[in-house]
Amino acid sequence: MKTREPSGPPGAAARNRRAAADDASGFPRPLLERLALYYQIATSEGEEGQDAISSAFLAELIGIDATLVRKDMAAAGITGRPKVGYAIAEVLARLDSVLGLTDRNDAILIGCGDLGSAIARYAGFGRYGLKIAAVFDVDPTKIGRSVGGHVVLPMEKCKSFIEIFRIQIAILAAPANGAQETADWLVRKGVKAIWNFAPVHLRVPDDVAVRNENLALGLAQLIHMFKVKRGNLQVPVPAPDAAQTEPELGAKRTG
Repeated sequence: MKTREPSGPPGAAARNRRAAADDASGFPRPLLERLALYYQIATSEGEEGQDAISSAFLAELIGIDATLVRKDMAAAGITGRPKVGYAIAEVLARLDSVLGLTDRNDAILIGCGDLGSAIARYAGFGRYGLKIAAVFDVDPTKIGRSVGGHVVLPMEKCKSFIEIFRIQIAILAAPANGAQETADWLVRKGVKAIWNFAPVHLRVPDDVAVRNENLALGLAQLIHMFKVKRGNLQVPVPAPDAAQTEPELGAKRTG
């Protein structure tokens, strides 16, 4: 069993639970992303028969400091035991609640090209509270095909599907040239969250949540990091700004 020291002083447990009672939207995005990673790792470890998990183990897998893991766990209201770690059952139950995974949400998928088809076939969304309820496309050659257990429907049926089943989440895997127009249409039909895989940054109203997954940008960042680590690319170090390093005449130093 993988174990290690848990987080926080003993008196912090009640404060942690109160802080974590807030909606997940109150957490900064980097923290939410780390909590999702902890959930994924804890799920995998639980499926392998482990009953506890340590901050050191999580930190090593993710590439962060164990102190940050313990702070994250405390923020989510998860406490551990010295030399035992965090009980996986408690981690999963708490993160289920914090991340909103206990709610089962139906979503529609728009766009059934190569990427959309892969998304439709992915069986792991259910673990995170998401079910793809229907798949839509405008291409007549794709309509009627079965993809991931879904029959691809024409966009003409999308409006009624949203209204009948009160769909509020859409996954967008459409081409870039029509993505913003499709997003605008979805918003007008009442969709409140869009997971965007189109290579364009969507603009939506403030009351609509959007997550832009820019694969091209991610690839560019990966290649850049690869070249830096291989020594083929030097990262320029900006020269210090004299206005920032030298105080003005008569100015008082602080601190």
